[in-house]
Amino acid sequence: MKEELQGIRRRWGQRLLSTGKMAASATRLAARGLFGAKGPQDGILGEKLAKEMEQMKGMAMKVGQILSYFDGILPEDTHKALQSLQRGVQPVSFDKMKALLEESLGGSVEELFESFDTEPIAAASIGQVYRARYKGMDVAVKIQYPGVWETIQSDFSFLNKMSRLASLATAVDGPAIVKDLQERFGEECDYRLEAMHQEAFAKAFAAHPDIHIPRVIAERSSERVLTSEWCEGRDFYSFAEEASPERLQEVSLLLMQFAYTSLYGLGTLNADPHPGNYLFPDDGPIVFLDFGCVRRFSPEFIENERRLARVIVEDRREDFREALLATGLVSNADKFDFDFHWKMVCHQYAPYRSDDFLFTKDYIKEGMEFNQPNTPNLRRLAIPPEWIWLQRLQWGLHAVLVRMGAKGNFRKILLEALDAPLKRLELPSLEVVQNTGSDVGEEPGKKSEAEDIKTAA
Repeated sequence: MKEELQGIRRRWGQRLLSTGKMAASATRLAARGLFGAKGPQDGILGEKLAKEMEQMKGMAMKVGQILSYFDGILPEDTHKALQSLQRGVQPVSFDKMKALLEESLGGSVEELFESFDTEPIAAASIGQVYRARYKGMDVAVKIQYPGVWETIQSDFSFLNKMSRLASLATAVDGPAIVKDLQERFGEECDYRLEAMHQEAFAKAFAAHPDIHIPRVIAERSSERVLTSEWCEGRDFYSFAEEASPERLQEVSLLLMQFAYTSLYGLGTLNADPHPGNYLFPDDGPIVFLDFGCVRRFSPEFIENERRLARVIVEDRREDFREALLATGLVSNADKFDFDFHWKMVCHQYAPYRSDDFLFTKDYIKEGMEFNQPNTPNLRRLAIPPEWIWLQRLQWGLHAVLVRMGAKGNFRKILLEALDAPLKRLELPSLEVVQNTGSDVGEEPGKKSEAEDIKTAA
């Protein structure tokens, strides 16, 4: 294995070179799509793009995961090539990961676990996952890549500069959006906070017979290591190909129920709905994985979005202007094209505006047409940072449902969630957060969310 595959491309020059290679591959793919070219080259270029993104890890790999399941953005063969990013194929060497594991948990692998498989079962954007045994049970051990926070900081340093330039031509507060993204990535790098989110979601959905969230093993978890119970199940693509149409419809409704119950019922999103974060057992509830990218919202934001969703789903055009203004999305109401925006959101909420809807690739492609550079509201949208995560969830969920050929009464699921009272997700005080020391990316003198929760508890 080449040395570059045993670590992460962390130096500024290396990451700039990799970014250039990614841009070149993406440009060639876009040009081929523009001129209607199709063929084996799509897959070859996609594999090059996937390789560069995976070697960079962090943000680049996260973007690749999103692109891998958004139909209509890239050629289908490219989507298939990028799907490898959901599980990873170029792991960081175990020697590097082992050193971090032992330093984080304060003991040797042999002392900490009864057995430990050194071949990772998944190589994700922030860390790698291994199978091990602890106290007689199988567990999944996620170990963070050494130095991954530094690579993310480097990427965000570049993004901050670009966001300031982009903001000059629009009403969007680019730096605020980048700051919010940076905070979320910082939280993903603190596995103590992820453990708390995972336990909180597990408690919130404990009574649901068709949803299972793995239990955290707190005594084998830390800021950079997260150990959970092991769960079996088919991956998303195997399930989508092999499951019966009836089972696919059941699961599509369940995925949607989880998303909107989390948003409107808990005021919290697990904002990374990519296909690699689900397991589908032959018998038993669906397993929901990875609670690193979680966004909590204020009650005011949730209620404004709840009101707007109702107006759209119930086709109340006369109430649309007032409901949209309350969300803070409009920067200049006098120049804003409310008719165009109404058409756009009616398409976005089309799955919920009737009692029967079929998710297709054309639905996603038509949605992209509303976001072209020549759209009338491009420079008149304020785009609060919270709104970005809501869009990521909704369009990400829709893209997953397209892959399943989902069909059903999704309107009923959304209306039930809109009717549910808001109960803020209760984060537990886990033993895993009792460790002292500053959090990843923490500013001097500033308490992290994990510390705030510990203090409140």
